Amino acid sequence: MVGLNTAASEEWAAGDETPEGAEYEDEFEQEDELEPKYDDDSSEQARIEPKFANVVEFVQGFFLPVIRRRISDNDGGLSWDPRWWAYPEVVARLTALHQAWEDARASDSASAMSSWWIQHLEPHLRVILDGDTGPMANATSDRSFMGWPAMPSDPIPAAALDMILNQNAGPD
Repeated sequence: MVGLNTAASEEWAAGDETPEGAEYEDEFEQEDELEPKYDDDSSEQARIEPKFANVVEFVQGFFLPVIRRRISDNDGGLSWDPRWWAYPEVVARLTALHQAWEDARASDSASAMSSWWIQHLEPHLRVILDGDTGPMANATSDRSFMGWPAMPSDPIPAAALDMILNQNAGPD
């Protein structure tokens, strides 16, 4: 946690950005703010229990009640299908959001949840709800759209596969 120097303004020397006095440096020692909280109920630190056990509980218990947007029925606005679970990309993104949310919730950092909103939720939400190119872009209220098909992929030639799998391998 960052400590604030509440000393009177006359402690600051003109043209100097540090107050006079040795105690100033100690006040700004920072802990690692991104470390998760732990329960100390044993000699080994146990991870805090998640609030939501899985992505389904997260979506039903947090995402749907809290995240509210004006959804349009296939007119180029935001698109959402109540069958979110039928879209593999949506499930994968919501799972990533759930895991990041649990990490932020367990963090000692006062800004961790704000970071979750800005760095995790907003980019994923833009893709998930994109009414033009998102995974549910053609979702309709009559549920006639079942999602886009998987993108095609040709078989990977053996030489290319070896190159891909070994590109980050170190020396033998």
